[in-house]
Amino acid sequence: MKTKIQKSSSISLIPIEKIKLSKQNPRKQFQEDKIEELAVSIEKIGLIHPILVRPIEEDYYEIVSGERRWRACKKLNKEFIECFIHPMDEKMALQIRIIENIQRQNLNPIEEAEGYKNLLQGGMTIVELSSVIGKGRDYISRMVTLLSLPEAAKEAIISGKLAKRAGWYIARIPIPQLRAVVASEAIAKSLTVAQVAKMVLENFLLDLRKANFSISKPDLIPGVPSCLDCSKRTGNSEDLFEDVKDDMVCTDPECFAKKREADWRFQCYKAQSENREILFDEESIRHFVPGTSRLKMDSPFIDIDSTCDLDKKERKWASLLAEELTIKDSKPLLHQYLARSPIGTIHRLVKKEDALFILQRQGITFAAKAIKELKEKEEAKRERKKKEEFLNLSCSSLISKVCDKIKTENIDRSYNIFLSLALRVLPREVSTFVFQRHNYKLGTMKESLKMLEDINELESKAILLDLFLSTDLFLNSYNDLPPHLISICKILSIDVSKVVDEIQSVNQSNSFLIKKKISYCGTEITTTS
Repeated sequence: MKTKIQKSSSISLIPIEKIKLSKQNPRKQFQEDKIEELAVSIEKIGLIHPILVRPIEEDYYEIVSGERRWRACKKLNKEFIECFIHPMDEKMALQIRIIENIQRQNLNPIEEAEGYKNLLQGGMTIVELSSVIGKGRDYISRMVTLLSLPEAAKEAIISGKLAKRAGWYIARIPIPQLRAVVASEAIAKSLTVAQVAKMVLENFLLDLRKANFSISKPDLIPGVPSCLDCSKRTGNSEDLFEDVKDDMVCTDPECFAKKREADWRFQCYKAQSENREILFDEESIRHFVPGTSRLKMDSPFIDIDSTCDLDKKERKWASLLAEELTIKDSKPLLHQYLARSPIGTIHRLVKKEDALFILQRQGITFAAKAIKELKEKEEAKRERKKKEEFLNLSCSSLISKVCDKIKTENIDRSYNIFLSLALRVLPREVSTFVFQRHNYKLGTMKESLKMLEDINELESKAILLDLFLSTDLFLNSYNDLPPHLISICKILSIDVSKVVDEIQSVNQSNSFLIKKKISYCGTEITTTS
């Protein structure tokens, strides 16, 4: 039996079960406490404004506006709700929903962005949308980009943990993985909009003027236009990057990296033809300060295109070594290396010692002093390595005693889970060494986790402690026994005095040897005995 709908001109009382929610409603979140408050109000004074619906099928209607009122009436178990019926298509209904919610400021930024996207996909142009809602095209463009953010970032914007303007900057990063990294950093550290903008603009939107490849060549990557003609250059997308005054910024670090890689391959080919040696990434990166284009202080190389910090006249190495860098018979007189820094810049390197010997033969005064200092540092480094080796062996001996002691104590605790976690986070090199010390061989992660199931808890505890102590030795450099190792030994009543005395005696002995050796070389180094 059909339910009879009572009508009064354009206003009708419609059974609540005959009204359907719209999947196109941009508003997805409704605060339950607010619905409760509205329900109390409706129960006391009634529904002041009818909800707006449109007919969709026989005897059924879809809400266009007023879902909160509908939810409140349903909570009150009302059978009928007063409605204003207005026939309209989906496009018109969507426009009304979005525009009404935006005007009332009922939408969170993500709901607002989804609304704009739906309208644009429904056929409305950005110019039309801008005119209807009274907001600029640049604002709409930026809001829509929020939908490309990671889900966690969207949730942070909805909850207020991340500002939508900060989201605009993060959304400009074209690589999803990088967007996730920056969003995570911004949320974890509660970064301001200005801080996020600085991070993105300095690290992910790249200055094309500083590119080490030609930005006008269209054939660096097949099928990809030159940087000057690319739509991802800020100067070619003014609507999206109106607030970026610099029109020479690349917003696609992935493409930038590919072009840099193509140029690197070309430079390697050229270097090989000139008999220069190439330091590929794994070896090359070891010589640079992480995340920079600067060589480490202890690197055996110098960058010939950099200023010589030993020269009072501040000349470049290339100028000082000009004759030796000249290529004769397809081979330079001074052996050169081509290297790439962690940030992708290409560098011409030579051995620092070779360069200094050449300058010494030329009679340049600072070269002799620099060679002397270089030898002193190398000698001190060798002696330091000897001390560290003895210290590490001493620590290993104590760790073994600690483990033997722990294995004899019956403490009813499970350490297998901690072992499995340690395997995942600690250096593989250390884990392999430690398990071998306890007569176990690591395989694949799956095989190793299976093996852990057969290790009893006492032995698991000993291996776990060994892993952490050995990792500390692996990652840090100590002159004496690590304080935490001494503390553990004290707790377990293990005497460390003998080992401490041995290490001190070795340190004093090595200091004496260093002084004698340096004196023999005619140099001086201050050491502590």
